[in-house]
Amino acid sequence: MKGKQNTSGGDMYLCRRELAAITLVGSILPFGAMGSDTEATYPQRPITLVIGFTPGGTTDSLARLLAKHMSNDLGYKIIVDNRPGAGSNIGAEAVARAVPDGYTLYFSSRPNTIHKTMYGNLKYDFARDLTPIGMVATVPTIAVTGKDSPIQSIQDIVGLAKAYPGGVACASPGIGSTSHLLCELFQQEARIDMMHVPYRGDLPALADVMEGRVDMQFVTLPSVLSHLKAGSLRGIAIMSRLPMPSVRHIPTIEELGFPDLALDAWFGLMAPTGTPEHVVRRLNQSLNLVLSDPELQSSMMQLSYMPPLQPNTPDEFAELISGETERWTAILRERNIKPLH
Repeated sequence: MKGKQNTSGGDMYLCRRELAAITLVGSILPFGAMGSDTEATYPQRPITLVIGFTPGGTTDSLARLLAKHMSNDLGYKIIVDNRPGAGSNIGAEAVARAVPDGYTLYFSSRPNTIHKTMYGNLKYDFARDLTPIGMVATVPTIAVTGKDSPIQSIQDIVGLAKAYPGGVACASPGIGSTSHLLCELFQQEARIDMMHVPYRGDLPALADVMEGRVDMQFVTLPSVLSHLKAGSLRGIAIMSRLPMPSVRHIPTIEELGFPDLALDAWFGLMAPTGTPEHVVRRLNQSLNLVLSDPELQSSMMQLSYMPPLQPNTPDEFAELISGETERWTAILRERNIKPLH
C-alpha cells in the first residue's frame, strides 16, 4: 500500500503515521491465523533483550519502550541488557552464541551489517547466526555544526572541502557507526575529501562539535533535538526524504541535491538462528501488535522515531538487511576503510 505524496510537511507526516498504523495492523492478521497449542506454550519465563548501546541514550529509550509494551502483550517481562562496544556488535555476538529458544533477543541496527568488513576479531556471522523477527523503527539522521561555526549549509561544507581537501573534520561516535558510514558516503557522493575523527561515543563527539573543535557530525535526530531547540547546535540538513515537523526549518538532503543520502537509521528485533519458527511468529505478532498501538506510536514519535511502513515480516526485514550489507560493504571497500582488529 502506498500513501499519496503530499507537498506540505504536516500532511506528509500524518500520512506516514497513518500508513504505518494501517500497514502494521494488516501485517498482524496472517500471524493471528497461525495459532496452535505449541505456540501457546511460549513464553513461559522472562525474556532478555540485548542492545549494543549504553544506557540512557535514545536507542536505549526506544528499546525500553518496546520491551515494556511487548512484556504486557506476552505476559512476561522483557529485561533490557546493555552490552555496548564494536559498533553494537559485542551485543550481537553475545546473542548469536545464546541458546536459540526465544529467551534471548537482539536489538539490531545498521552497524551490524558491516561486522565482517570492520571487525575482524568478531567470531560470529550476522547474516548466518541471527534470524530476523521484524523491524522496530526508523529514525532520521541530521547533519549538525556548532552554533558559532562559519559553516551554514551543506554547500559550505562541499565548498570548503574542495578548497581544502582533508581540512573539514567530520566527527563520529566510532568507526563503523552509522555516523561514520554517512560521512564516508557523503564524501563519495559530493566527490570531496574530509577528515574523519572517531570518538568513543556520541557525547564526546557532540561536545567537540558544539565547542567548534570539530566541524560537523551526522547524528540521529532524537539525540540532538534538545540541543537544536536550545541553539547549541545548528542543523544544516535532514538526511531523509520527508521533512520533520520538529525541525521543519531544516532542509532535507534530497532538496539540497543529494537524494542518495536520504537514509534513515533503523532498528530491528532478532533472535539466534535456530529459534523455533513458532517462537519467531509469536514475537513478530507481538511486535506488530504493539507497534500499532497509538500510545506506543505517540511515545516513539515524541522521540522522532517512526514505526516501519513496509509489511513488517521476518522476510521483509531479512531483505532489508541483505541490501544494507551489500551496499555498505561496497562503500567501505571503495573508500579503503581498513578493518579493526
